[in-house]
Amino acid sequence: MSAKDKKPHTGKKTVEQLVKELQAYDSSPCDEHSQTKQENTLKKTERKLIAHGEPAVLPLIEVLHHQKHPSFAHAASALARIRDERAIKPLVMYLENINLGEDCKNALVLIGPACVPEVIKNVEFRIAHPVEAEDGFISITNYPLSTIGEIRCDQSAAFLNNLLDEYMEVMPTEVFDPTQYEWPYRNVDFFHLLDCMVRQQDKSSIPHIQKAQQHFPKEYTEYLICQIAMGRIKKKRVEGYLPLEALDIAMPSGAIMDMLLGREKDRSNDFYDEYGEYFEEDD
Repeated sequence: MSAKDKKPHTGKKTVEQLVKELQAYDSSPCDEHSQTKQENTLKKTERKLIAHGEPAVLPLIEVLHHQKHPSFAHAASALARIRDERAIKPLVMYLENINLGEDCKNALVLIGPACVPEVIKNVEFRIAHPVEAEDGFISITNYPLSTIGEIRCDQSAAFLNNLLDEYMEVMPTEVFDPTQYEWPYRNVDFFHLLDCMVRQQDKSSIPHIQKAQQHFPKEYTEYLICQIAMGRIKKKRVEGYLPLEALDIAMPSGAIMDMLLGREKDRSNDFYDEYGEYFEEDD
């Protein structure tokens, strides 16, 4: 072979080589300095895989199936940026995983509305096949619902609105433990569902939340959170996280501390300083 027949060496690594680099740090404990260095290396490898485009899709999906960190997170991110719809089902497959769901959600949100039908199927399957809660954990649908909430489109808004309506229609009238009661929505957290509707920022949700609010007395935390949710949609606000705020409203941390220290303090003003604007009369 003559010199002119030789192909120039481009130095570009193959997808297989890059995938091995992506998996090189899986399950390897390291200190903070080494972790930062590894993360920078992995981000460079991720960018190179994205540059390969379509040929990298199936190898990256295979990385997902190994369910190892940190390669899972970077594979999910790369697939989202390549935007190949073959990645949707594998990402949805791990949405309910407490360790992997956040990475899947972030990737699917980047992919956008194309993934919403598949995520909706995931939620509908879980409602039809609820699982037993462990130690009060009922948030197995949190990542799927968050994905739908953060992808703003008509299909997402309509699904969340209908889900809230159906949830309220079959909710028992007596006091019950949602982690134990045999009902189809025991894996759906009411406050998290409202939070997803707030993040959707679609005003079509307001009548549905208002209808749900009417199921509760005005002094109930559920009533107050419904009002806050509607106010945030009207005012185009997405701050806060309603499930945590519901806990604080029901059991204010400051009030508990005052009680432990034997102090007496009226904390009603604290609530209205924080949330009063959502309770003002409509124009």
